Amino acid sequence: MREARRGIKAVEVAGRLLDQLARAQAPVAVRELATAGRMSPGKAHRYLASFIESGLARQDSETRRYGLGPLAMRLGLAALNSYQPLRDAMSLQRELRDRFDETMVLSVWGTQGPTIVHVEESSQPIIMTMRTGASLPILATASGLAFAAFQPRHFTTPLIRAALKDKDGLNLFARDWVGINRLLNQVREQGYAFNEGHLMPGVSAAAFPLRDRTSTLIAVLAVMGRHERINPRQGAKMLKDLKAATRTFS
Repeated sequence: MREARRGIKAVEVAGRLLDQLARAQAPVAVRELATAGRMSPGKAHRYLASFIESGLARQDSETRRYGLGPLAMRLGLAALNSYQPLRDAMSLQRELRDRFDETMVLSVWGTQGPTIVHVEESSQPIIMTMRTGASLPILATASGLAFAAFQPRHFTTPLIRAALKDKDGLNLFARDWVGINRLLNQVREQGYAFNEGHLMPGVSAAAFPLRDRTSTLIAVLAVMGRHERINPRQGAKMLKDLKAATRTFS
């Protein structure tokens, strides 16, 4: 019995390095990975070379730092697709796309924060620069704001702090904690987050939490479309129906 439980040490070591890549908020230097994996930089480099060859990792050609690769992304998405609550969320996503003929974007909380896992496009697709696997800014998108409002604070606070410090020019919804808390309270009261052409001119979005019977946040479902259709005025009936449909998700 004891023999049957023995594993392969190299795989366990590889798992530790991949876990560090998954936890990192940005590409990581080989020395940082070596320290986390409790090994020499040379040994870590050999593992990384194999990761790159297999697609589990990638290396930035300019910074020489490492991040997760395309195979790691496919494995993550495959694991998510086998998760029954998420499969139910995708079924609801398709149903609502067919009902309203608007683009529906499903996101989950990943290692980089809000992450798109599935997109159902309408018969009149909108121009989107973000696709499956893309991370969403927590303070510049409706989905990000929904996660900030409904996800436990210990998950979201580090990303909010990083967004406030970042100087990349994103047009944030708020730039101090007073404004952020006021906005999050508003989102919780109305039951969804709204983005009026904030990230893409002429395109608005409303993002709704999908929770299970224990009120645990499973995902966020956002409807995206032209602003004249997606807004609390002309689109009030649709937003009300979406809120009711997502509220009964569990």
